[in-house]
Amino acid sequence: MKNLKFTLILFLSLIIAFPSCKKDEKVKSATEKNHERKKSVKIPVFNGDSAYAFVKKQVDFGPRVTGSEAYKKARKWFIDKFKSYGADVEVQKFKANFANGTKADAANIIAHFNPGKKRKVIIASHYDSRYMAEKDPDPELKNKPIDGADDGASGVGVIFEIARLLKENPLDMSVDLILFDAEDNGNDKEDETWCLGSQYWSKKAAQSGYKADFGILLDMVGAKNALFPKENNSKQYAGPVQDVIWNLAANMGYGDLFANIQRGNINDDHYYVNKVARIPMVDIINIPDAQKGFGSYHHTHKDNINIIDKNTLRRTGQVVIAVMYKYASDDL
Repeated sequence: MKNLKFTLILFLSLIIAFPSCKKDEKVKSATEKNHERKKSVKIPVFNGDSAYAFVKKQVDFGPRVTGSEAYKKARKWFIDKFKSYGADVEVQKFKANFANGTKADAANIIAHFNPGKKRKVIIASHYDSRYMAEKDPDPELKNKPIDGADDGASGVGVIFEIARLLKENPLDMSVDLILFDAEDNGNDKEDETWCLGSQYWSKKAAQSGYKADFGILLDMVGAKNALFPKENNSKQYAGPVQDVIWNLAANMGYGDLFANIQRGNINDDHYYVNKVARIPMVDIINIPDAQKGFGSYHHTHKDNINIIDKNTLRRTGQVVIAVMYKYASDDL
């Protein structure tokens, strides 16, 4: 994005360097129109209540472990809901081989809004939930699947509110809303056992020559007392994009949520989008403690609807929406 600005400034300076009356008028006219366009940027209001309802809808299906009945019902609902908002929906099927030896038919869900536009951004999350609660203090609950209200459902809830807003507030830019599958059934000994959906999508994107200007990943973005530091893999691969998002959040008064601190190298879906697909993607993820890492509810049965905060959803979503609409209008 900064390169786009620099190119535009350089172009205008070259024109001014060879002045004529007519050229000066053209530059002035173009500049005035650009300022008018910036002033007219209308950013929709993100509704935290609506996003919360989308989170609850998912949790009500039950644990959405890839291949389970609850998962299949949720997946059908996702597809139908995206279509109701006018998206062209692509279902990218693949075979998931999990770390625990199980296999399942999996599918990434991609909702295309305004395909074919020159500019394109990606907003993504994973929609599956974990098959076990290995961090739960109760030994009898460790092998039972979790609701995944924050770890999965919160990001998806924000995405569906974004989809609703895109239908009501058309945007002159392509937007791909991606729900990655099979993210959360890995083990801590092997990084590649996680994020199977984004690994598959990223390989296909690289092979097909798919391009996007940048992406934002939403993972665990709805909990009470959340904190989003600048995740280190995001900084390495998409530092300029990360800075723009966090600076904008601070200017919006959300610096307490989008904290200007570095923390963690997270092996999340964005890693493969950056590394394999070569698309700069930033992870917005809750890492409240430098030592303990994720919230105390992580991979336990406390990751249920009771930890979800409408205000966290609202503020997260409002920042993402602001980034999208400002970028589409040359106002970043």
